[in-house]
Amino acid sequence: MKNITSLLLLGLIVASGCKVSEVSQLESSIQFPAEFNGTDIDTAASIAQISWENYFRDPRLKTLIGSALTHNQDNLMTLQRINAARASLLAAKAGVLPSVSGMAGASQRKFGEYTMDGVGNFDSNLSLAVPEDKRIPDPYKDFIIGTSFEWELDVWGKLRNRKRAAVSRYLASEEFSKSVQTWLVSEVASTYYELLAIDAEIQVLNENIILQELALELITELKEGGRANQLAIDQFEALVLNSKSLLEAKLREQKTSEYGLTRLVGTIEIPLDRIELDSAVERPSVLEIGLPAQLLQYRPDVKEAEYSLQATKFDVSVAKAAFYPSINLFGMAGFNAFEFSKLFFNPASTMYQFGAGLALPIFNRRQIQTEFDLAKTHQQIALLDYEKRTLNAYLEVLDLVNQIRTFENQLELKEKEVLVLQRSINNSNTLFSVGYANYLEVINAQSRALESAIELADLKASRLQSQVQLYRALGGGWN
Repeated sequence: MKNITSLLLLGLIVASGCKVSEVSQLESSIQFPAEFNGTDIDTAASIAQISWENYFRDPRLKTLIGSALTHNQDNLMTLQRINAARASLLAAKAGVLPSVSGMAGASQRKFGEYTMDGVGNFDSNLSLAVPEDKRIPDPYKDFIIGTSFEWELDVWGKLRNRKRAAVSRYLASEEFSKSVQTWLVSEVASTYYELLAIDAEIQVLNENIILQELALELITELKEGGRANQLAIDQFEALVLNSKSLLEAKLREQKTSEYGLTRLVGTIEIPLDRIELDSAVERPSVLEIGLPAQLLQYRPDVKEAEYSLQATKFDVSVAKAAFYPSINLFGMAGFNAFEFSKLFFNPASTMYQFGAGLALPIFNRRQIQTEFDLAKTHQQIALLDYEKRTLNAYLEVLDLVNQIRTFENQLELKEKEVLVLQRSINNSNTLFSVGYANYLEVINAQSRALESAIELADLKASRLQSQVQLYRALGGGWN
């Protein structure tokens, strides 16, 4: 009979396992070139290995970034998510070990005289074979103290894979925190450089308003001398008013950006003094950025996706193990007596229990199959997310390298344009004063010079911000 039972159990195990779908190993199909096009591959000097403290050189900006990392609420929330992931990891590690519990209790119960327990206890006490100290008291008292344990044997690796999945998710949470900190550093720096550009534009507007007001005074004097008319005065006055209106808009934009920077830093009290735009020192145009394959080692968001993909692989293994029977060991040991005085130091009150159990899914296989299919779907989604992030990371670096190069060329041309237009203002004023140019040419020269100077400030800020984005695209220096 024992052999037949063993064969039946073995048959159930084999039958339950042979119907489980095979787990395919998903691999990424993304292949990168050996190097970034047109960049130096000397990885010893890769800016991907430079932390933000060394990447940014402005001490005021460093102060703002340091304060943001301390007070920004988004950053603090990610740190709390790491604590939650760490708690899940500890719980998964504990699941591999046996669960041991202590127990202690005392109770009293009165059995009815017309019950099986009441009659049985009364009859037992009448037996001559029962000594006086072992007769059952009425009401019945029960004292117990000891330990118990439960332990699921990890035959199919379910608990080990669950722990590995928790480890991967914990590592993913750390990478997510690094990604948030990198985002925060870049956002603070971008907003700071945006403010430098606005400051420069406000300075350009103030300088041009002074020149325009001088021109308005000049045309007014010429009218009094009969050399100009009211239409010219109106045009110059409208130009001054337009510039002052632009100034008000820039002052409003300046305050909005300062409030945005305050929001990023996460505290009201932040220093608002800034250097001039031309004094901002960025990294050299294009330093060595390393190999595309190495980029994956530095990008926190890519590493987060990689760890999440690993976790889903372990989840699939856990879901597959659910098809197989689970084997549990259990037991207890301690002292049990109906008199407290006999509970301790009495071998006769010793009690223990040891056993094993087997649980085999039969009627809930459809639910387990659904969870298995869901785990495989999540694995496929995680793989696609990993491929998406790696592709975006590679293309983002290429785009920024191209931006930095073109910004250098565009800045050189724009600076020459500003010098030419500044010269045109002086020439138009001179020609106008001797009658070889009309007032419209003077107004056009001043307007175009103002636009060009503002465009130059925007370009300088955009170049600085592209350096910031390159810092972020290369991983934020978390090597």
